[in-house]
Amino acid sequence: MLIKVNNDSLLLEEMIRNKCGKKNTFIDRFLYRNFGTSRYRLINILPEHKEIDLSSYNDCIFLNFDLRKKGIVFYFRYKNTEYVEACPFYSLTFQSNDKSLVMQTDKYTYSFEILNEKNHKKFILKIYDFKSKLDR
Repeated sequence: MLIKVNNDSLLLEEMIRNKCGKKNTFIDRFLYRNFGTSRYRLINILPEHKEIDLSSYNDCIFLNFDLRKKGIVFYFRYKNTEYVEACPFYSLTFQSNDKSLVMQTDKYTYSFEILNEKNHKKFILKIYDFKSKLDR
């Protein structure tokens, strides 16, 4: 679910909370050792979004992932407009190789460039850890 963020963020936050869980508190971050991820660079979105054309955009789009109890959330900014993607773990698939991460959500497929390989491996393990806790 890729959504353009506008000023009415209360309704959006409630929708994300229902789909992926609430934001982690400071204490939860220490309990689950979930301190966020390193930066990734967005390369491509398929199928193409009607308002986002990355092929003609010259700036780099960087983002971090937020792991929540039931899913993953990430925000990015494109031409001064902020977008959010929220996906529950049951509809998330991903594939990773040396320098790229491909993540498929319920509707879109995202390609990312890995900027820090050591932290990326920790992030992948953390995704598996969160998914396994969800299954219990």
